[in-house]
Amino acid sequence: MLEVRDLHVQYGRLVALRGVSFSIAEGEIACIVGPNGAGKSTTLLTVSGVLKPTRGEVIYDGKPISGLSPEAIAGLGVTQVPEGRHIFTGLTIEENLRVGAALRRDRDETRKDMERIYETFPILGQRKTQAAGKLSGGEQQMLAIGRALMSRPKLMTIDEPSLGLAPKIVDRVYEVLTELRASRGLTLLIVEQSSERALKAADRLHVLRNGEMQLSGRAADLKDGAEVHKAYFGFTKEHSGEVMI
Repeated sequence: MLEVRDLHVQYGRLVALRGVSFSIAEGEIACIVGPNGAGKSTTLLTVSGVLKPTRGEVIYDGKPISGLSPEAIAGLGVTQVPEGRHIFTGLTIEENLRVGAALRRDRDETRKDMERIYETFPILGQRKTQAAGKLSGGEQQMLAIGRALMSRPKLMTIDEPSLGLAPKIVDRVYEVLTELRASRGLTLLIVEQSSERALKAADRLHVLRNGEMQLSGRAADLKDGAEVHKAYFGFTKEHSGEVMI
């Protein structure tokens, strides 16, 4: 469904990505992990069209999309849940969900999709007329996911869904994402700082460090974590006391 080929991205003179390549099959959950500043968020922003690559390309469903606007890419079925959620705190929960359906014109189907989101996240349905700013961090994450679902995506990218949330809430968020993959056939590309959590959730794992892809593979083949640790930090656990990073 998604193929990233030799992606290079710069912020002025700062090179954020250097030759990043990976692919995701339809229906997979893929996670990108890496330390702060690795280029994880830059990758998602480039896939969604917010950033333009200086070299390389993004192929979605067999067609190049890296020259398209974010609105055009969203119209093709790619949507992003941004880091920090970025909900509209002054709008109600229902108004936030309607923002996610801004490109749609099928009112009846939009209403049905909203009801499905309330079934998935009952707390949102119970408080739909309240201002979104009154929600807890976990509830705001659920709203951000629900808002993205309102566009009926085929591929959803999610930046740091566990950011600032208690472990039990994070577990529930990942449960919901797995359920959505099963019930809606969603393909998910998730940026996650915790490689341990990513290995539990993902079908495929990609490790970024210093803007370069250090490791890509099936999560099932990386369960012992040794290769992931070395790719993530640049050294093995046995030598972690000897190497400065």
